[in-house]
Amino acid sequence: MGYIILSDWKTDLEKVSLSKLQINLLNKGLAESKRNVDDLLEGNTVTIEVDDEILASKFINEAQKIGVICHYLPSIKDT
Repeated sequence: MGYIILSDWKTDLEKVSLSKLQINLLNKGLAESKRNVDDLLEGNTVTIEVDDEILASKFINEAQKIGVICHYLPSIKDT
């Protein structure tokens, strides 16, 4: 498990595309996806928990193409 961190956005951010990306790749609902976009636009960091690192990588690649500044943060396992 890890986290996708949406930390900022570029002026050419495609807001609707970001919502659709969350719905299609991460199986988020419309309300949650829209809330994440709104929070990001308000200057808040958005953290999305994910179980699949490969899926997270696909999401990040696509999100960066549409103007999102984001990265993947692996979870820290207890040792």
